[in-house]
Formats: sequence, structure tokens, C-alpha cells
Amino acid sequence: MKKIEIYMLEIIFFISIIVFNFVYKNSLLMNLSIIVLGIWFIIKYGFMKDNNYIKSSINKIAISCLLSFFVTTYILGLVLGYNRTIYNLDFNFLFNILFLGIVTIIFEEIIRYIICKNSLNNNKPIIIYTIILCILNIIIGINGYDLSSGERIFIFISTIVLPIIAREALCSYLTYKVGFAPSLIFKLVISTYGYIIPITPKLGNYLSSIFNIGLPFLIYFFSSRIINYNDKVKIYIKNSLRRVASIPIFAFLIILVILVSGVFSHTIIAIGSNSMKPIYERGDAIIYEKTEVSKLKKGEVIAFRKGNIIITHRIIDLMKTDNRYTFKTKGDANNAPDDFIVDDSKVLGKVKYAVKYVGYPTLWLNEVFNKTKGD
Repeated sequence: MKKIEIYMLEIIFFISIIVFNFVYKNSLLMNLSIIVLGIWFIIKYGFMKDNNYIKSSINKIAISCLLSFFVTTYILGLVLGYNRTIYNLDFNFLFNILFLGIVTIIFEEIIRYIICKNSLNNNKPIIIYTIILCILNIIIGINGYDLSSGERIFIFISTIVLPIIAREALCSYLTYKVGFAPSLIFKLVISTYGYIIPITPKLGNYLSSIFNIGLPFLIYFFSSRIINYNDKVKIYIKNSLRRVASIPIFAFLIILVILVSGVFSHTIIAIGSNSMKPIYERGDAIIYEKTEVSKLKKGEVIAFRKGNIIITHRIIDLMKTDNRYTFKTKGDANNAPDDFIVDDSKVLGKVKYAVKYVGYPTLWLNEVFNKTKGD
């Protein structure tokens, strides 16, 4: 009897999705219907306390993987750039998007948890609920999306549909096997960070799809080991957290090696003087992009070689003679322009980003090396 009631409530949930998305097209009523249904589930079945002893361990795995995700993607953003989000402090935004959205997510997970607790010997209800949530989020994601070509459909499937399926499948797995908290932590963070952080990394469709599908898989990978081997929980938690913690470190080192090597379009160097204050100063690191000299413009900051050193100054004048370019430069903090002309063969690229204090270790090593060499 209980199973039939759950199926009926799931049918009501699905019908409300269709009605409020295609008939009335009212997201507010959609959210309110989910909240009301969640309250009804609590009244009807109660909210059983979650006493699973590995819950805290799985919570740590979820949080560690989320931190690794953000560290890695935002480090990549230093190279690929960032997009502005729709974040603002308007009351309607804070209420409709954040408060109401967060409350709706909480009740979605409450419903998922209650279904799991009342379907321990039959996973069909939780599978149906997972499919319903996938449909709901795909419908939300498809609003305003251009599906006029096969390419756009493929992009939509890879960047919207597959990440949604991976996310909801993970939440159902964690809720069914562990409890309410891990899936709620993951769902809240991954669903709301784009609204509460002003910028997000400009990953592009390919990398965005990889990261958004890979994150749920990563959490599943580490969590499943603990779930399947409860008798080895303590040892595996320690090893798993160490592995997860190493991900952003390795990502940072790989990106740093790529930037320092200059193999690709961007290169990082340390600033050794204060000639460009206040934009950047000694101890900062700048990332410059290899750029055709013909595309450089007056007012841009360039990196160029002068003897054995690299200088980053602003273009104050440029000349073209017989398809060759020369540049007159000046440090923003200097009183006078540079007393030399920069030939186009010496130009390394255009400065794109500055990262505070990152260049100090390089400067310190150079000072130690030069002091030792002088002795």
C-alpha cells in the first residue's frame, strides 16, 4: 500500500512539472508545488533520522571533491578567462533565485530521502523519482536554448543533459546508500554557486562537459569504495582524502609548468620591479599571450626582451616601416618613456592577467642564486 501511495505522489509531482512548465509557465508555482509536496511527504511518512555511521565520511568526500572542482576550474580560468554571472543583490533576485531556489532544492532532497527510506527493498520508486528530476531540470535548461541545428542539439546534450543525469543519479545513489546530507551538500553547492559568485571560469563547451560529468563520477568513485568496504573505512578514508586533496595540487603544478614553459599561447613570468605600479608590482606574476605584433595597439601592455631580461611596459607609440613594427614604451610608474625602441622581433606577447604575490618565490630563488654565484 505504501509503495502505491509513493507512486501516486510521484505521478502528481510529474503532472505538476508538466502543468507549470507548459500550461501556466510559472516557475514560482513550480517551486511552490515542490515545497508543498515535500511538506506532504513529511506529514505522511515522517522524517526519519539518519544514523548511518559513514555519513560524515561521505560528507568529507563530497566537500573535498567540490573544493577540488572549484580550485581546478578557477585556476584554469586564469588562462581561459572568466564569465560574469547573473549575481546581484536585488531583493527579487535574492528571494526568487536564491532563497526560494535553495528551499526548493532542500525539499527535492527531502522527498528523495523519504522515498529511499520507504523503499529499501525496492529501488523502483527512487529510479522513477530520479527520472522525474532529470526531466524537470532538462525542461528548465532547455528554456531559451537554441536547438535549431544538429550541432546545437549535441552541445545541449553534452553540456546540459548528461551533467544533469550524472548529478541526479549521484544524489539518488548517495541518498539510497548513505543518507540525506551528502546529496544535499552536493546539490546545493553545484546548483547555486553560479548565482552567488560574480564570475565563473570560461571553460567552453568541451571542458565544461568534462568537469560537470566528471565531478559526480569522482564523488561516486571515492564514496563507493567506502560504502562497499565498510570494514576498511578508516584506512580508506585517509587514503581517499589524501588522493582528492592532491588533485588541485597536481592541477596547479601542471598548469604552472605549462605556463612557465611557454609551449602554448600563454606564459607566466615574475615581475622584478615596481615600474608598472599600481597595475602590478614587484613580486606579482603576469601571464602574457603570444600575439601578432600587427594586432598590438597603443595603450596595451606588452612583454619584450631587452638583453637577458624581460620587461613589461605599456605601448605609448608604435611605428610601421617596410612591414616592420617598432614600439615606444613606458612604465606606468616611471616619469619618462624608455630610452630605447622595441623592435617587433623582441616582443613576446600582450599581458593578459596579473596574479598578486605569486612571483615572489622566483625572485627569491634568483636572488639566492645570484648571491651564491657572486660569492
